Amino acid sequence: MIAAISTSLDWLDFERDKEAQQQLLMILPPIMQSARWFGGKAYKIKDLKTDHCLPFESNGCRYYLFVVETNYEDHPTEYYMIPLGLNNSELGQPLAQITFGESVSFLHDACYLDDFHEALFVHITKSQDIPTTLGHLAFEKGKLVEENEPYIQSRNPKVDQSNSSIFFNDKYFMKIYRKLFLETNPEVDMLRFLTETGEYKNIPSYAGSLVWSRKKTPPVTFALMMSKVDAQKDNWVSTGDELNDFLKAFIHGDFSIHEFVFDNVELLARRTAEMHLALFTETKNKAFAREKFTPEYREWLYKHLKELLDGRLKMIEQHRDKLDEEALRMADKLKRKQKLVMHFFEQVKTKPLKSLRTRIHGDYHLGQILFHNRDYIIIDFEGEPESSIAERKIKHSPMKDVAGIVRSFHYAVSAKLFFSNETKNADEKRLQKATDRWYYLISDTFWETYYKTIGKDNKLYASKAEINFLFLLHLLEKAIYEIGYELNGRPDWLKIPLKGIEQVINELEKYEG
Repeated sequence: MIAAISTSLDWLDFERDKEAQQQLLMILPPIMQSARWFGGKAYKIKDLKTDHCLPFESNGCRYYLFVVETNYEDHPTEYYMIPLGLNNSELGQPLAQITFGESVSFLHDACYLDDFHEALFVHITKSQDIPTTLGHLAFEKGKLVEENEPYIQSRNPKVDQSNSSIFFNDKYFMKIYRKLFLETNPEVDMLRFLTETGEYKNIPSYAGSLVWSRKKTPPVTFALMMSKVDAQKDNWVSTGDELNDFLKAFIHGDFSIHEFVFDNVELLARRTAEMHLALFTETKNKAFAREKFTPEYREWLYKHLKELLDGRLKMIEQHRDKLDEEALRMADKLKRKQKLVMHFFEQVKTKPLKSLRTRIHGDYHLGQILFHNRDYIIIDFEGEPESSIAERKIKHSPMKDVAGIVRSFHYAVSAKLFFSNETKNADEKRLQKATDRWYYLISDTFWETYYKTIGKDNKLYASKAEINFLFLLHLLEKAIYEIGYELNGRPDWLKIPLKGIEQVINELEKYEG
């Protein structure tokens, strides 16, 4: 049964109607808990409060961007945005029946109202600003969008993920951020820079955004609009399809990789290098200007790596009962080699490094790459999920992205060979040998093409020796990071990142020896 809200004030007064807002806050917890976009499902909500209620009007309709302060019993406060709109029908996704005096209507999550879609699109195409009590709602039009481009139609996709989405005119895709960070989302900055400064073509082009610009605090991103990409599958899925053929050959005693697989890897390497060159474009924009390996950054990176390793080792100890024999062997080896790993990490503070740092993708893996019109489109520039927004904007060596995609290749082949029904009775040593051979052939192909595309005289990387050091550093960082993901969700997969760590440790032991 739908909840009811009753107030003596009018909808136009909802911004200051504390009683109606409080009634809404009382009914929101179960609604939020059931929403795909709510990230706090694992925590107990203590209470909800109105952070801000920001109105804007279009074609005689009033909407509110309702920002909810979400307080938990055992987790830091989070902020979520719920667009509110009225509709006389309870079809769609109504939040409550709302009564204003004698007038009855339905309060909706406006993300699913067509008239709200049109309002967003029209405001962006006109680059309109709407004053608020603490600043203004800034609708920005990207260069991709024509002046006063007409709204024709819109639709919501069948499935939402961590954000809500709208397609416009079968041409644009809008991502509405539900969980808010109290500063500009890095994805907006990245797409704008890559599209309009770096002129990089293999991403969804920046088309516009909605940002709440505040007077004395950082701006908050509410929505991002980009060009629509018609891709049927991401590269994680397509790589899995390619690995199905490899798996069939393996079962019959053959080691076989199709030639087109190497062609695809080379193309992906070129597009990755071109993205990094675009982010290396000379600019006066301080947020994207290239930087050296400063003492401050080196100290920050070392501290980050140390805390990451310490935290993951503690997690392993807490979950030892979930590990199989092989995972325990590799986990114990990591523990024994902790000093070796820390000695390697310490080099980042003192090693002469003339390579440069730039903004990077930050969460680069096969699932962030779409195959479209026989080419690759790179998506999702929000950054590493565990990092704060400020940390996601720190400039790193692009080798961090390269390490991410190489680790993703290792995941793809390991998951296919070790966790397929067809190989559950296969000899583990034979499985590992085939996995390693595929992984090294594919990663070497990617690496060689990437380096060739960057160019040996490019100032982004000072030397091949520095590239090797930075690659190993971030490869180890990424594999250690993955330990937390697997222990929290798939402990039987822990052997995949542990194997990646072991491979890097073996390389480090060669240099130590």
